Amino acid sequence: MYEQASVVSIEENGMVKVTCGSSACNSCKSSTFCSTKDREFTAYNKTGSPLSAGDVVELYLPPGKTVFAGFIALLLPVLLFPLGYYLPTILKINVSEGIQILFGLGGIALGFLLGRLFSKVKGREYIPEITRIVEEESQVEE
Repeated sequence: MYEQASVVSIEENGMVKVTCGSSACNSCKSSTFCSTKDREFTAYNKTGSPLSAGDVVELYLPPGKTVFAGFIALLLPVLLFPLGYYLPTILKINVSEGIQILFGLGGIALGFLLGRLFSKVKGREYIPEITRIVEEESQVEE
């Protein structure tokens, strides 16, 4: 999936801080429902092209990786709730329903913890890549 973003700052190791805002958001199909609007995030400058703050760039987010990352971040904790809830029953431990709910909440916490660990270990593979410069700041001002 290709999206447009504005360069905010240049980091080291080919990383760039970008934001989806103003002109970049106008071309995006999901701008109305976007949760990243006016929020900065990191992208990798795959092209190696010199960038400067204000440039509008095209980002590539592989759809499969995007869906998988969403699954890890959101669905894994939800799916671990029933596992945690029924864990005392599976282990033949006689506890009240309140304790089972606490085990379920522990499953949710474990899901978020696993998501965070996944992000630390594999996060770089899921960073959007800059594929090209759409507009440079000097061209926009003219």
